[in-house]
Amino acid sequence: MPLALKKRLPEYEFYSEFNNTTRSFKTLLCFSLNRENKTLWDLWGYTYNDPCQSHAESIVLKEIERFFKENHLDTVQKYKLTLYMSFSPCYKCCESLANFLKSEERIDLHARASKLYFSQNSSNQKGLQQLKHLGVSLKVMDKEDFQDCFYLFVNELKQFEEWPDLEKMSVDYSAALEAILNQCETNTDSGNVSADIAALESSPLHTDPTGHFDHAEDNLAPDNNNRDRPSKSETPHKHSIKDGWVGSSKGVKRKLSFED
Repeated sequence: MPLALKKRLPEYEFYSEFNNTTRSFKTLLCFSLNRENKTLWDLWGYTYNDPCQSHAESIVLKEIERFFKENHLDTVQKYKLTLYMSFSPCYKCCESLANFLKSEERIDLHARASKLYFSQNSSNQKGLQQLKHLGVSLKVMDKEDFQDCFYLFVNELKQFEEWPDLEKMSVDYSAALEAILNQCETNTDSGNVSADIAALESSPLHTDPTGHFDHAEDNLAPDNNNRDRPSKSETPHKHSIKDGWVGSSKGVKRKLSFED
């Protein structure tokens, strides 16, 4: 299963998958789970979708369920789950997230997406609207979010390097998401997305040939399937830093337990 717990995300993978101006080959998801009013993470890591098997969101939810079961945690304790995603969830994953939140009322979900997944598909729109109705905090990543994600999951000692048109695409995607979420309140059409977003969504590597609007990366040719996990040379080497606390400018913390 393509899940890396308490490991650093390779820098190349971050820039390749989170870049909101380029086409993506797969879904990358970084997550953290912490108790309410606590900045220290209890569980964190990153994962990719597993083609023809599981979507990234489902992989994370199963891991959290395992974590709760094995640690016999207080069911009254509230938790915050934060997701940094290269794509917003498809309608299937929205449904999985919704069912999970209904069964785990102790979790407050915050989802941050670099790009919207087939934003003009009505099923995907309804899925996002359902999450909003359940109180999920949905947001398109802006420069500050990319900086936080890089700091927390990639390298806290390096500076995040902004790519061209990051802010422009972030604004475009944010407007599209706002229109989708407001549609459920006003019962109006969500409108057309920007030309740049439409171009990305209609590009060959981003189009779903099956018509089912499943994750596009699930339908890649076999030659591309070897990208679903980092190659041996890309596997992150955990830094030889002694256990300690590292916090961002927002006070977010996670315990460093990286091995050589």
